[in-house]
Formats: sequence, C-alpha cells, structure tokens
Amino acid sequence: MLKALKPITAICRESKAWAAMAALLTVTLAANAAPDAHPMRFDHLTLDDGLSQSAVVSIWQDSSGFMWFGTENGLNRYNGYEFDHFKQERGNPDALRNDFIYDIGESADGALWIATKGGGLARFDRSTESFRGYHHDPADETSIAGDVVRTLLIDTDGGVWLGLRDKGLDRLDPITGRFTHYALDGGEAVSVFALHLDGANRLWIGSDQGLYRLDKETGKVEAFRHDPAVAGSISSDRVRTILEDSNGIFWIGTHGGGLNRLDADTGSFVHFRHDDSDPSSLGHDRVTAIFEDTEKRIWVGTSRGLNLLDAASGSFVRYNNETGDRNSLSGDAISTLFQDRSGLLWIGTLTSGVNKWNPKTWGLGLHASKTLAATADAKPKVTAFATDASDTLWIGTFGDGLIARNRRDGSTTHYRHDPSNPASLSDDRVMSLTMGRDGMVWAGTMHGGLNRLNPASGEISIFRHDPSDPNSLSGDGVMALFADSEGLVWVGTFGGGISVYDARTDSFTRHVADPSVSGALGSPRVTGFAEDRHGNIWVGTDADGLNLFDRETGRFRSYRFDADNPNSLSSDTVYSLHVDENGTVWVGTRGGGLDRIVGSSRNPAGITFRNLSQKDGLTNDVVYGVQSDARGDLWLSTNYGITRINPATGEFKNLHRRDGLQSEEFNFGAHHKSADGTLFFGGLNGYNEFKPAELSVSKVLPPIMLTGLFGPGDGTKAGLPSELDDGVDLAYDDDSVTFEFAALDYVSSEHNRYMYKLEGFDKDWIDLGTHRRVTYTDLNDGNYLLRVKAANADGVWNEAGFALPVRVAAAPWDTWWAYAAYVGMLVQLGLFLWFGHQRKIRREEEYSERLEQEVKLRTTELAQRGEELAQLNKSLQESSLSDPLTGLRNRRFVFEEVSRDLATIQRKYAEEAIGQDTGDAADLVFMMIDLDNFKPINDTYGHAAGDQMLLEIRDVLLSTCRRSDFVIRWGGDEFVIIAKQSNPGESEALAERIRHQIASSNFTLSEGQIVRTTASIGFVSYPLYNGHAETADLDDVINLADSLMYEAKRQRNAWVGLLGIDEAVTSEGFETDAIEPSSVLFRARRNGRLIEHNQTPELRPALGAA
Repeated sequence: MLKALKPITAICRESKAWAAMAALLTVTLAANAAPDAHPMRFDHLTLDDGLSQSAVVSIWQDSSGFMWFGTENGLNRYNGYEFDHFKQERGNPDALRNDFIYDIGESADGALWIATKGGGLARFDRSTESFRGYHHDPADETSIAGDVVRTLLIDTDGGVWLGLRDKGLDRLDPITGRFTHYALDGGEAVSVFALHLDGANRLWIGSDQGLYRLDKETGKVEAFRHDPAVAGSISSDRVRTILEDSNGIFWIGTHGGGLNRLDADTGSFVHFRHDDSDPSSLGHDRVTAIFEDTEKRIWVGTSRGLNLLDAASGSFVRYNNETGDRNSLSGDAISTLFQDRSGLLWIGTLTSGVNKWNPKTWGLGLHASKTLAATADAKPKVTAFATDASDTLWIGTFGDGLIARNRRDGSTTHYRHDPSNPASLSDDRVMSLTMGRDGMVWAGTMHGGLNRLNPASGEISIFRHDPSDPNSLSGDGVMALFADSEGLVWVGTFGGGISVYDARTDSFTRHVADPSVSGALGSPRVTGFAEDRHGNIWVGTDADGLNLFDRETGRFRSYRFDADNPNSLSSDTVYSLHVDENGTVWVGTRGGGLDRIVGSSRNPAGITFRNLSQKDGLTNDVVYGVQSDARGDLWLSTNYGITRINPATGEFKNLHRRDGLQSEEFNFGAHHKSADGTLFFGGLNGYNEFKPAELSVSKVLPPIMLTGLFGPGDGTKAGLPSELDDGVDLAYDDDSVTFEFAALDYVSSEHNRYMYKLEGFDKDWIDLGTHRRVTYTDLNDGNYLLRVKAANADGVWNEAGFALPVRVAAAPWDTWWAYAAYVGMLVQLGLFLWFGHQRKIRREEEYSERLEQEVKLRTTELAQRGEELAQLNKSLQESSLSDPLTGLRNRRFVFEEVSRDLATIQRKYAEEAIGQDTGDAADLVFMMIDLDNFKPINDTYGHAAGDQMLLEIRDVLLSTCRRSDFVIRWGGDEFVIIAKQSNPGESEALAERIRHQIASSNFTLSEGQIVRTTASIGFVSYPLYNGHAETADLDDVINLADSLMYEAKRQRNAWVGLLGIDEAVTSEGFETDAIEPSSVLFRARRNGRLIEHNQTPELRPALGAA
C-alpha cells in the first residue's frame, strides 16, 4: 500500500509570509503601454545583391511583373534573381540624362515614365530598351518648366502630371509632346512633392507651401495651409505624401508636422504627432510615405522607421532597425512604400537599400522571444505548451520559468524560481507541461522535479525525488508529462524512468528500467508518451527505442532500430509521439524521420513501422513534434523548419523562417494542439501559433518572362520578350542557343520551379527544378515552339506560361534552289564525262606503250603497298579490340584474347591433377565496376561532360592497376579489370584501392564543373573451385562478377567479392544448385568496413544480412 505524498510546498502553505512572497514571484504584464506588435521579418536587397545604390527613392512593378527601383545612382530592374542597371551614358542620346531617380510610373501603353533630378522627364520604351528625354528649353514655352522632377502621376486620359522643384505643376500631353503649366498661388516658386488623383477626378497637390486641390474641369485651385490659430488646420505646409484610403479618407504626411487625417467635407484636419513619452505615438514627425495595403492596413514611413496605424485607436506600432537582428528593417530612413501583385510590401530606405516583407508570414502567428520576456534583456527559449479551459496558454521556457498568457487580451503572468522562497517554481528550466483533469497545471523541470500549479491561486506544490522514499518521484529531471484518459499523470524522467501520479491516492507508482527483469521499461531516459485507442501507453526514450505498456499485464515491450530490417523503428531516439483521429500512432525520431506504426497494440508481436524521411519530402529527419489538424494533415516541427504532410495523398509542404517561423530550429517537446484546433510550435526565438485552416496560400499565378538569350559563348542579354513577339530566328550555323527566364514572383524567388518543352524536339515536359536556363545544341532546321511554365514557392503553377517561336534556317546547300543547282551541275557533269570518254578512246593507242611501262612501275609500287596494307590490317585488328573513346581494351578483346588465358589456366590445373609440370600460369580475378549516379551527370551536363568523366575514370583505373592488368571498358559506365593474382588478398586490396580512388577523386567536366561519384564493384577469383578450373567458363565468371556488382550497388560505394568455393564439383557445367552454401566465402567492404560472410542461400548474397 503506497502512502500518500506530501508535496514540499504543503509545509509552506501554513506560512502566510511565504504565501505573500510567492505572490510576488508572478509578474503580470498587460498590453497597456503600446499596441501588441506582430513581429515582422524583412528580407533585404543591398549593394551585395546587385542594387546600384543604397538610397532607394521610388519603387514600381510594371505590367509584365518586373520590379523597378529608382535610386540616387541609376534605375534598377529586378527579376527576383539579378538586376539590370540603367544609367546616364556619355554620348548616348537614348540613355538617361541623370542618374538620380525620384519617381516611376507606367502608362497604358506599357511605357515607363521616369522623374529625375536634373535630367527632366524620361520615357522608357521597353521594346527597344531606350529612353526619350523631355528637357527644359528656355526658347520653347511648351517644353517642361524645369528639369528637377520630384513626382509624377498619369491620369485617366494618359496625361502625365509632374511636380517640379521651384517650378510648380506641369502636365504633358504624350500625343503632342507639349507641356501645360499650372500656376499655384499665381506664381511659379512652388516645389511640388506629391500628387494624387481622387475619385472625383480632382488633383491633390502636396507642396512646400501647403496642400492644394485642383479642379481639372474648371481650373480652380483650393489651398489648405497651416494656421496656428486654427486647431483644425493642416499641421505643416511642407507636404510630402498624400493617400486616399479605401474608405475615401485622405491622409497627408508632412515634413516636421507628422501625419494628418483630412475630412474632405469640412476641410478639418486631425493631427497625429510624435510624443517621446508615448510609445504608441507616431515614430517621427517627418513623414516620407503613406500606403494602404490590400488588407486595408495603413503604413506610415518616417525618417525614423516604419509605423503601422491602428485607425480605430489612433495608435501606432513601430518597426525599426535593431542592432544584431538581421531580420529587422535594414535602416530607419524610410523613403517609399509599395505593394506588388503577390502582396509583398516593399520598403525603400535612403541609406540601406530595399526591404521586403511577406504579409502571409503573419498567418503563422509568430510570437518572438522578446514579447514573452519579463525583462528587456531576456529572450526565452520555448520548451513546452499547455492550454486550459480559460483559454490561457501555458508556456514553458528554458531559463525564464513558466509563462501564462491570456490568449484573449495578450496579458502574461510569469512564474520564476526564487532560491529564497520554497513556494516558488522549483527550476526556471521548464521542460514539459500538461493539464490535469482537475485543471491543475503540471510542470516538469530540468533539475527541480515536478511542479503542480493552481491557476486560480497561483499556489505551487513541488514533488521531488527522495532516495529514501520509494513512493516519491523517481527522478528530478522531468522531460515528459502526459495526462491519460483515466486521469493519471505520467511523468517521464531523465534517468529515473517513469512515475505515474494518481490523484485519488496522492501517490506515485514507479516503472524503472531493469534489463534483468522481463517486461520492464527499456530505458531510464523517457522522452514522450501517447495513449492509443486501446488505452495502452506508448513511451519514447532517448537512445533505447520505443516501449509499449500493456495496462492489462503491466508489462513493457521494446521496439528498436535494426539496420537489417527495413520495417523496424528508424531510430532509437524518439522525440515525439502522436495518435491521430484515425487511431494511427506516429513516431518522430532523431535522425530517422517520421515512423507510422502498422498493426495494433493488442498484437504487439505483429507491430511494424513505415518510414517517411527527407528522401520522401520531409524538410529534416530530426522530428521534434507531431500534431494533426482537423483535415487529418500532420504538422511536424523539425531541426529545419516545419513540414505539413497529407497522409492520404503523400503531399508534402515545407515551411521555413522566410515563411514566418520563429526559427529554422524547434525544440523537443515544444508542440501542442489546443481545443479550438490551434497549433503551437516553440523554439529558440519564440513560438508560432496558428490555425491550419486559416493559413492562406498564394493564388497569384507567377508571370514568366524571358530574361536572356545567349548564343555560343555569347553573354549578351536579350531585352524583354516584347522584342521577340515574332520569335527567335537562328542561323544554320548557330550550333547552340540558351534561353533564360524568370518567374516574377518575389516571395521566395530561389524556390520558384520551372518546366520546359521545345515542341518539335522534346516529347515530354522537362522539370528544371529551380534552375532557369535551358540550352539546345545542333537543332535541325525547322520551326519550333519553346514553352515554359513555372510555379511559385507555394506550388501554384502558371500552366499557360509563355511560348516563344524558334525558327532555325536551313543551310544554303539544303534549300530548294540549291537542289535545282545540283541538278544543273549533274547534267553538266554528265556531258563533260561523255566528251572526256570520247577523248580517251582517241588517245588509247598512243598511250598503250606508255601504259605497259607504267604497269611495270606500278607492280613494284603495289608490292610496297601490299606491305603497307598488311601493316594497316594489323592496325585495324588492334582498333577492333579497343574502345574508341577511352583507348582501353573492349569487350571483344576479352572474348578473343582473355579466353586464351583461361584455357592456359585450365590446362595448368589439368596437368597438375595428373602430376605433370604445371608451368607458371597465374590465377585471375575478374572485376566488374559500375559508376554510381552517372546518368544524372550525363542528363545535367550533357554527353560531352559524361565522356570527359569517363576519360578521367580511365586515368584513375590505369593509375591504380598494375601494368600487367587488363583495364577494359565493358560498355556505358561499366569497366572490367582482369588481373593476375598470387593470393586472394590481392584482389580485395585492388578492389578497395579502386573504390577508394574513385570515391575520393574530384572529376572536372568540360565546362569546369567539379563532380564526385562512387563505384560499385563485384569480383570473382578464377578458378571458382579449388583446383577445378574446368567447371566454369568465361561467360559464367563474367555473369557472376556482374551479379556481385549489383549486390554491391544496393549498398553504394561498396565492393563484393567471391574468393572461392572450397568443395570440389565434378559436374560438367557450372550449376549454382550444386553448390553447398557453407562452402562459399564472400568478402565485402561497405564504406570502408570489411565484412566476411560464409552463409548464403544463393549466389546473390544479401549484404544487409552480413
């Protein structure tokens, strides 16, 4: 009978003083100082990425999908991979006149309009990649009024409005090329910084002298200026940016006066200013950009960072550059804001390039460590979760104690260890959490035992290991907690096995690991629990496999990793266990991926495992946590991101830090699913909280554009595809052409995928993966159609893609008129030959005597020629026995020449058997070598590269073998070595040298690529039977070596050899069923490890059994 336990803190409850101190240990933080900031993770484009300059003043996405960045040193076009730069060029009238780009716009005809500082206005024609400039001409009153253009706007009629420095407002009529000047306040000394056309077709003008509204129909101008005596006037006359939001509200940004909201009906302004004492106020009063995104969020760029406006409360969330955080804003001097068609928000800065933010990352509910910290310098690492009925999320951290977060209002309560207070949390390293049936929170710590916390009172009871009390906790390091269906709390310790707490008796029952006891727990280090549909408990351990506890018998059964059994557990370290809605048990392992248990715990002997790993699509084989959603999809936290698996279809989706994860790396035990279906995964930098059903997937089809066209050795880029509307024409002697393309989806360009097909040449679509270049060589003349389709990082395919006609001209000698010429030449040739024949007959008599002399001379020459032909015949014979590529001996050489050596050996042993002189014929070893993964090299780099690699393999083999050995190219990527041996150990050594030399060599292909490969080797010593060479012929030996090579290939980078068969076989032929298995000696080496195996059911040994 177990006695009832008294938790350590039961003594402390009697002391009111201790209880008061315990209350002080909890720190409640309410979200009352500033709005709760969703963490934003920015990607950066800088000079290192190819940006021409760090001051990015304007951003635009054109109708084709390219991104454009205007900087203080040139115009940049970006395709997600690289930049094209456009700058001023001396002597080039088609280039920009000035490199300082203030603004970019696009007209309905696809032309880009560029506002410059000092170079006037430029129109970029994308079909010719040239600029047309509009410059001030003092002699032409219809020219632009000034060459410093601060902003531009294209109206519904195609007119281009320009805001000029010190010259007011101009409008260009693109058809006539004439400019109209608009005077503001009757003068020209006004600098215009912002333009906006509202829904009523009125033009709003932001200037250094206030805000203006121009009625385009009447020409009437209305001014809004700052008046210190009027509280509702605009806060400053230095207007820099204007936004009309989706609700029709106007927002005005000023230089020094903060942000203004205008009531267009009353003309009254509401001011939003920076307040040093209010962290929820505007970050700075110099407002440089205002933007409303597709989710109707209003973003405000200032000279001191980015601000997100909460329009309802008038408060702001600030985002700034943070030293040491590479994912924060690259700089605080915001210059411009833009959202592309896929939803990305682009932020230009004046000092630090471009920032890119994906709003979809907020869908993964990132809670950064700093938002959980009780102190400014703390960065809690999340190790465990639990949720209670009051919608409180309990978060275990490593070093920062236990955190209770109210999911409704975001307030947090911290429970920390206080060495002076035994009523506090026993250890700040909380490794596991679970909720008891009675609503109590159980917290396991690294060295402080087990804590039971009452959420209502904050009272903590502590259970520790007592060596003198067998009913105490079995160990103070609690790694796993689990509340089962019967209300028992299972406690997994690290070193003490399992303790099961029963609230009815207030006592623990221990299960300890004892190898001497049948049915005992298999390991003292417990990592996780799960209860299956039959009520049996699965137990994960560290390095000792998986255990199954049968409630009826009270016994454990252990399941371990077996390298020779593909249906065994994939790793002996189990990090997570999960039972899905269908009752399937899933096992997350360290290094083995995810296992699915096949079978029932009611028949434990029949349990097997099916594995999913990186080769199937997992992002990583270290699986820290497994949860399932309402659809039945599995979510796995790993050592490199999160994987979602649809078990029904086998579809995988991997998420990474770029998608909004707290880190690439998660923590063991830090995973949880709440009652409302929310998933939680924790790691080094906080945790993610999301409902899978609410995650959005991009449905925007990625546009695909041709970005380059290259001939042989030609690095010149083509322009945009508009140049190639009629397709590409190739000359007959263009022996190669390379097409480069890009999917213009910028969420994660490096993960965009491509497929292509050249109709008229390729039968099927070819998957390029993430590569975006394809090369064709030696195309026959004719018409082709290059089709390319692409998918973005979410796997959304643009099936239509783009199609480019490709025409290859026929060679001049292969055209119809060339063949007509050939016919004419043949007729002329026939006539010429006929007349020549007639002349020959007339000259025959006078040549007869001369011919007789020539015959004598010719006879002598023919004798000499006969000797030359004999020598040539010898050379031809030699060529027939050699491989034309490598110069090695070929297959014919083996059957014509080596067969003689076998006959010699057979005679040797026949003579030896009757006591005659045996001569000195040495035994042979036949070695079959096959390169691993040669086909992908051929497919990726071309046959020329494959041939180059075969030549280098030849050199390795020749340098490794002796001069007396035959090195033979058998065919394709197979080689044969036939070597003389004085003892079996020589053949093993030779096989290992060859395996090692190939595996450790770098092979340089034709274009400088470096590749590596391995080889699989099977060899057979001849004769097979001791003293009986006649029992196997050359075909038998070659076929057996080939079979052993394929056995080696199953293990990769290995060799398998048959050293001999001891028993004597007197049958007339070589029959495998006549061989006793015990007489066969196999030797094998796998990855440098030597294996001997003498028992095999057939001549194809299974290396896995070795």
